[in-house]
Amino acid sequence: MQRLLKPALAALAGALAISTIGIGSAAASDSIRVVNVRGFSIIDNQHLVLNGGVSRHYLVTLRHVCPSMRFEHTIATSFGPTATIHSPHFEYIYTRDQDRRCYIDTIELVESLDAARALLAERAEDEAAED
Repeated sequence: MQRLLKPALAALAGALAISTIGIGSAAASDSIRVVNVRGFSIIDNQHLVLNGGVSRHYLVTLRHVCPSMRFEHTIATSFGPTATIHSPHFEYIYTRDQDRRCYIDTIELVESLDAARALLAERAEDEAAED
């Protein structure tokens, strides 16, 4: 059952991601527990942060770009507001305006929206340096 989420204000402060789970996870016991997800902040068409209160933020990276994600006012998830996700392979974000499922690649616990943005910027710099 899909749960609708409404946008929430982003928290301040920077930090690094401290937990990650994705399709390519090595250990079968890897999982992430999302707790009290009640809002979201969209970073770009492939990344968003689910907000689970003032101290829990989850960076979601989608498998592919989800067109016009930046303009969504309401989204839904394939999991409830509190869930343990062992592999996000079958999980998705549903965009209401486009009536589309955008499948999840990874979910990471981060300290804030700013920390998620910093982490993505660092990864982009690392990718650019490799090219």
